[in-house]
Amino acid sequence: MQFAFLQSIPPSSFYPQDFKQIKGRAMKLSLQQCMVFVGSIGLAIPALADQGNVQLGWVVSANTSYYQDVGDEFHQLPLIIAEYDQFYWQAVRGGYRFFNGENHQVAVEVRRTFDGYESDDSSALAGMARRYGAWEAGVAHEFGLLGGQLTTQIMQDVSVKHQGTSVRVNYERPLLIKPTYLVTWYTGAEHWDRDKTHYYFGVRPGEATAARPAYRADSSHILIAGCNAVKQLSPRLLLLVSTEYQTFSGTVKESPLTERHDEWAAHGGIFYQF
Repeated sequence: MQFAFLQSIPPSSFYPQDFKQIKGRAMKLSLQQCMVFVGSIGLAIPALADQGNVQLGWVVSANTSYYQDVGDEFHQLPLIIAEYDQFYWQAVRGGYRFFNGENHQVAVEVRRTFDGYESDDSSALAGMARRYGAWEAGVAHEFGLLGGQLTTQIMQDVSVKHQGTSVRVNYERPLLIKPTYLVTWYTGAEHWDRDKTHYYFGVRPGEATAARPAYRADSSHILIAGCNAVKQLSPRLLLLVSTEYQTFSGTVKESPLTERHDEWAAHGGIFYQF
């Protein structure tokens, strides 16, 4: 039982051009601060075929929350991964790679975010108008660098929810490579502009109370670090485990809605390739 994409890549020769081979098949997905997750999920998904690949998985998650009195949460949901030529769909984001260079790729991308909350999520959020997730669209660029993969995304709300923009830079690199399993680590940062930050962490004048003053949130940034592990159980069955830590900047910490400025999340799942 072998990972097809690892059979001819010894660790001593694992340079950026080789990482491109594995990155096309080891895709990291993110669901940040879901209404069902209220957190983030990072998964390394190996595809065992180059084209026409479809995978169905079931993922469970546990995470903390920024928002007051929300507490730890435990959730599960199905995910679908599909690849065909230059088109892809990875759980909640999809796109078209319109440029494939020797060491980098550029794609137009759309994603569904699940940031936000409902007023009955906790007593501290009572009286707040619901904050919705959004559809965002933009450009993603992947570049092989120092044996790893540097990814940059620029995304804009196209669903008229937060109407803001975010920019994310992420670097992922293999930590351990074996014939039937792979471990990677990653780190990155994401910037939210004022509109997006205020929508999710601000308090409008009409929502203010004696215990919750009006608050105009400024732009913010997030620092992210995590680790992904994937184990091949059979030629078509994959086991995944992931953990991630992220911390927001001071403008989120100072919001009357939050009780902490960092989050932990852990995830596990099984994927089957058809």
